[in-house]
Amino acid sequence: MISFLKNGNLLYKAMKNVLFIIPHPDDEIVGSCILIKNFLRKQKVILVFLTNGVISPNMNWFWKRKNYKKDVSIRYQEMLKSLSNLGVNDFFLQDIPTRHLKTNIDKSYFLLKQIILDKKIDTIFCPAYEGGHQDHDVANFIASKLKPYCEVFEFPEYNFHGQVINTNTFFEMNGSEVILDLDKEQRLFKTMSMSVYKSEKQNLKYINLKQECFRPLINYDYSSPPHNGILFYKRYSLFSWHPRVDENSPIEICDEIRNSEIFNK
Repeated sequence: MISFLKNGNLLYKAMKNVLFIIPHPDDEIVGSCILIKNFLRKQKVILVFLTNGVISPNMNWFWKRKNYKKDVSIRYQEMLKSLSNLGVNDFFLQDIPTRHLKTNIDKSYFLLKQIILDKKIDTIFCPAYEGGHQDHDVANFIASKLKPYCEVFEFPEYNFHGQVINTNTFFEMNGSEVILDLDKEQRLFKTMSMSVYKSEKQNLKYINLKQECFRPLINYDYSSPPHNGILFYKRYSLFSWHPRVDENSPIEICDEIRNSEIFNK
């Protein structure tokens, strides 16, 4: 098993080949920027981006639909710059629009499984099941099905538990969490890293720079939303006609998960 120092610094003895499951380009910074940097000191790190981070044309304003390929290219270039800043050389990217991971669950699972086997992955990190974004929650479910192949950990990004925006902290703690308190240099690096994603500037302004956090992936009930009350991606549900607002309900996401081929795996 993995062991940790009391101050949160990692003892990397059992981790050699680490895979980060990243739903969108920018989640590697929001949830695990400093964690990835720490791993790169001694471990091999691979990032798998499950979507391209851009909404599909039919979800956008009609006058912006023709810019889809351009928007994907901009996000891709931002991702490459982010990886360069982090020092990550090994990555995979699925060309799937954001909010479409739910209809690509099985495809994504088999891709990740193959990478795990080919790259001899022993440890996975993924976003928490917290209702921050539907793709984050789906990614967490997929990661849960990879437990037979390696250790799986989760990191929080943002949630709306208690109708308050919480970032980089779990809304329910179970004592297994490892909290990385960021020093001034680390906070500056994370700020710089987030600034790379100019296309997501409005969505990143509320991210906490005080800490990052992770724990062993817990056993969630994916047939139910992550918590009672309004989820982060549904907090503006009255404006579901707006491209930046997710039109899917949490129950729809749970149904897609239950209907996946791997649900009963």
